[in-house]
Amino acid sequence: MFDVTRVCETAEELAWWDPDVLAAANIMPATGLATDYLNVFNEAAMLLGLLSDMPDMIDELRNWEPLTYEQHFARSGFQAKDLAILAYQNADPSIKVPFDTLSQETCDLLQDAILQAEDLIQAGKPLDGFIGETSMALQNAIMMLDGMVHGGAAGGAQDDIDALFD
Repeated sequence: MFDVTRVCETAEELAWWDPDVLAAANIMPATGLATDYLNVFNEAAMLLGLLSDMPDMIDELRNWEPLTYEQHFARSGFQAKDLAILAYQNADPSIKVPFDTLSQETCDLLQDAILQAEDLIQAGKPLDGFIGETSMALQNAIMMLDGMVHGGAAGGAQDDIDALFD
């Protein structure tokens, strides 16, 4: 097993990682990222989707907290969380920066959606259109994040990312 307390100085030092060990830990060897982080968004997206039929779920959504990648793993029960954090810290910036940007934009979208949903519920207005549009934007963002975790090109997708939040 590898010493997960070791800090890599450069991306080239990632060669000390065995891709099989990363893959066994559910960390993508090509990117150093794990899909477990997407659970931060999946749960909130699911709750948001329920609001049309169950507006009282807004109480659960109010408890949603945006977390960075490192915050999520530090708090999680993910078995290889130390390795996940180390791999993330040493991920190639060309992967990590767009991933972090979209993650933050998705957090912002969710926080805004929660506030807007609260306003609609308090005003007694219908939620269907808002929930449908917002859920689609969230699912698209989550799918793009998943693609980035799995090594999809992020640089060319910036216009698509920006369009989700306009």
